[in-house]
Amino acid sequence: MKKFSFEENGYNREEVTQFMKEIENSSEEMKEKYKQQEEKIESLEEEISYYQKWEASLREIIEQEQSKKILEDAKKDASEIINDALLRAQEVEKQRILLERNMNLFKKKLKLIMQQQMAVVEKIDELEIEDK
Repeated sequence: MKKFSFEENGYNREEVTQFMKEIENSSEEMKEKYKQQEEKIESLEEEISYYQKWEASLREIIEQEQSKKILEDAKKDASEIINDALLRAQEVEKQRILLERNMNLFKKKLKLIMQQQMAVVEKIDELEIEDK
């Protein structure tokens, strides 16, 4: 706290006047500092807004890139699944062809065996007719 010297009509006018000037100067300095801080705050708020817009844009770009990556991965997986299915289908077709050949061979052998058996039956019939 500031102390003033005392004169006959009260406090020393020069000291009080000087003190009031100091208060006024200090007040002006504080007003200027306050104004500068307000301007700085406004500038920083604008900068924050700018960076928030950039952040939103970057997030959108990242999401789009992630979506593209997911789609590419899905296409790759689908392609692999299709290729595997085609390979399995080719293998199944080979097995079908082999089974068909085996079936035809079995039919031919069975016909041959049946023809041979029929020939035996006919010989038995011929032998029975000759015996009578």
